[in-house]
Amino acid sequence: MASPSPSRSVAGDGAAPRRSAEEAGEGGSSGGYVRERRRPRPSRSEDRIIDFDLTFLDGAFDARLVLALGVVLAGGVALGFSGFGAGLIFIALLSLIYSPREAVALLMIMGTLGASMLVPSAARRAVWREAAPMAAAAVLAVPLGSYVLLTMDQHAMRRIIGVAVLVLSIATFRGAAWTGPRGPVADVAAGAVSGAVAGATGLGRVLTALYFLAAPRPPAVQRANIIIVGSSMALFNLIVLASAGVVTVELAVRAAVLFPPFAAAIRLGSRFFEASTAERFRRIVSGLLMAIAALTILA
Repeated sequence: MASPSPSRSVAGDGAAPRRSAEEAGEGGSSGGYVRERRRPRPSRSEDRIIDFDLTFLDGAFDARLVLALGVVLAGGVALGFSGFGAGLIFIALLSLIYSPREAVALLMIMGTLGASMLVPSAARRAVWREAAPMAAAAVLAVPLGSYVLLTMDQHAMRRIIGVAVLVLSIATFRGAAWTGPRGPVADVAAGAVSGAVAGATGLGRVLTALYFLAAPRPPAVQRANIIIVGSSMALFNLIVLASAGVVTVELAVRAAVLFPPFAAAIRLGSRFFEASTAERFRRIVSGLLMAIAALTILA
């Protein structure tokens, strides 16, 4: 009796599992095993595609940015010339363009970056026994004012800023200055008041200026003291506003766009300081600020 061919037996035994496997893979027999179908991997070009959300640029680049550009140019010249005029111009006009919170935050960003150009030379001329205590007290008082800015109704805050700008502009125009006693206690008290006002309205640097301009110091030393204290307030105020969520990506983009012309205006103002007298400039800027302040109150 002839035995079956080994080759036929092997082939027949092996073909059935392969067929049932294919059938099972297609949803077939219950006796086979299931082979999962692998999904095709995306190509390397698809792996590298990143979806960037750039919608925030719509709010950063708008007509308001053009108006803000004119504000920062005027403010930069004033800051470079006197060390403090930018705040009055910035806050009075930017609070009409943006909300008061955004205006103060933008001022703090621009003021901190702009002060970095002035601090090195100011540090060499400043009288640190006067500037350091005042700066320390101002930094500690900034959060008190920031609380007011962050919690008060923004329309009411805009009017408060307008009144503050008007009062300080009149004081500057009339040449007002601190005539009381001077010393460590007065330095700390003036710093605390300046810091609280800086946190609420961004205008603390003006009070610092009124205090130091009455000191029996050369103009270059007065300006240096103002820059040191004002820079300290601006930096800490910026930290407080950033932690509160006021400093957004959109606001940072605006600041990045506005800072180059602001820096150029600061340099121009510094040259004016070296080449001209302050009296005529002070009166022109003060008169302009009083008109701006009245517009801010009525807006």
